[in-house]
Amino acid sequence: MEINKLTNHVNGHIKSTDASENSQHASKVSRAEKSPELTDKVSLENFSAKKSEELFAKIELEKQNQASFGKLKDYKAKLQAYEAAKKESPEAAKNTEIGKMLNDPEVWSKIAQNIVDK
Repeated sequence: MEINKLTNHVNGHIKSTDASENSQHASKVSRAEKSPELTDKVSLENFSAKKSEELFAKIELEKQNQASFGKLKDYKAKLQAYEAAKKESPEAAKNTEIGKMLNDPEVWSKIAQNIVDK
């Protein structure tokens, strides 16, 4: 097998390496290498991977925000129920969920432990 008779595939074009056409093919190949049709196959600049990661992060952040605001609304409703019961009587306030937590020694020990840990 002779090297001069091998074919070269660039962008789907078959180029021969015959000795008589070497100078013409060399100039065509060098122009083809400089053309914008040839691109770096490893580069990820043109792909939307970065945009996908940003979108994923935004979606996850929104999920966390919704969960946090849901918890906040629940506690606000519990506090409003406690305040309304407190206006009626101290005994009614003790029967609400917040009233039960205020009188629970385990809750106070958790609060104290959190203060000590920080």
